Amino acid sequence: MTMIVDEHVRVSLPAGKRWPSLGDVLVGPGAGATSAAETALSHPGALVVAVHHGPRCWLRLGPEGTALELEAQGPGQSARIWGTFASLAHAWLVAGLPAAEFASARLCLLRGQVSDAPPANRRSRRPADSASSDCARPTEEKRSSASR
Repeated sequence: MTMIVDEHVRVSLPAGKRWPSLGDVLVGPGAGATSAAETALSHPGALVVAVHHGPRCWLRLGPEGTALELEAQGPGQSARIWGTFASLAHAWLVAGLPAAEFASARLCLLRGQVSDAPPANRRSRRPADSASSDCARPTEEKRSSASR
């Protein structure tokens, strides 16, 4: 199995004059694929652009400009998740996967954990101990808690 490590700069728009030109991923307010395309054209260095309004987000992926529209299910946190989705899309593209297939990808979070370590010590290049690459196959912890 090949492990891909993607390090990128995600910039929330609006931002200072220089930051958007450094961003690989740009995320900001807006509505529609046209808004995402305009943002991408004015910042050609960004591999992924996400514009969002309420529960909707429009992603523009890669040099071909594949456009996707996403809608959050459930109340409240949609504005906070769009940056994460844009970063996941960037990692997807860096791994060499087709932009058009990102829309049909199945994303699973088996377990989240907040670290008490200082920010400099949080970075790790090894997979999470509890992560399973197969969404249908739970980790040992999930399997044992599900059987109780």
